[in-house]
Amino acid sequence: MSIRVTPSSTMTLSAVSAALMIACAGTADHDALPLSSQTATQYSANASMIGADASSALDATLSTAMRLVTATSSASKAGRKQARATGKQGLNCAGGGQATMTISGADAAQELNGQLDAGEVYQIAFVDCRAGAGQTLLDGNVTMTVVGNGGAVVSVTVSTTTLIATLPRGKLWFIGSAAVQRSSVVNGSGSSVTTRVTAASLNISTDFNGRTGNFTLSDVDLTRQASLAAGVLVSASISGTHSLSGTIGGQTFDYAVATQGGAAFNSLGAPTQGTWVLTLAQQIVTIGVENATATIDIDEGKDGSVERSFAVPIALLTADAG
Repeated sequence: MSIRVTPSSTMTLSAVSAALMIACAGTADHDALPLSSQTATQYSANASMIGADASSALDATLSTAMRLVTATSSASKAGRKQARATGKQGLNCAGGGQATMTISGADAAQELNGQLDAGEVYQIAFVDCRAGAGQTLLDGNVTMTVVGNGGAVVSVTVSTTTLIATLPRGKLWFIGSAAVQRSSVVNGSGSSVTTRVTAASLNISTDFNGRTGNFTLSDVDLTRQASLAAGVLVSASISGTHSLSGTIGGQTFDYAVATQGGAAFNSLGAPTQGTWVLTLAQQIVTIGVENATATIDIDEGKDGSVERSFAVPIALLTADAG
């Protein structure tokens, strides 16, 4: 900021100093404006849901790819051989839609064994593809490199510039690369799935509630645990950390997000219980969700004291996400 004060013949040096002090004090006050309740609610909505949605979508991408690989092997080894010879195979997705897949990086025996093997590289193009009824809809192209497969745990790197995942709340677009590690345990007709997502940086665009948002997820280390019945999501929980940056209302933001324990979500991706801590440059915001209500505490100055606390319905929180 540039300040120019021209003293008159009757203006003393003390008066000039006072004018400068007032001007600079005004600047300092402006830089440390309190966080509004509306902005805090928007930050809380995105902190609690964008990372969870991204983890869910990446889990669905790996899960769908695994089903395609298994189904094509058991149904038609001839088709897999043709894919290897021609470079491409057309597939029907179990829940509707299609995919094409190419395989490289392994010998013919590995490529025909119906599972993901370390060193294999899959190029997959999804078109309105669902792994099963009621599951995430996928469109776009991904490159999936298999890092390891211990039977119970599959580890891959997923890279994309065009992937679109349609979740109950709306659509997410992905640009970037993430490591995804997935394991599952079958219990009768149900199953529990644990997925860990790590990424240095992911660009995420959203289309929720009739509006679009653009975010960067960085320093991502999130673990998702999901319960499914007959392949359909019942509930999920998220734990871990990430940073979130972007623009809301023409104002940029950047803050770190940490969950305190596991944060629970229903089948529609809305938070039902948990605590998140947002660390901003000037504030710490803590969100506690319980009984369909989110309580938002704001610590101005990050000195451990809560200057303001207010509650909003979860319905409002989910409406503000994206």
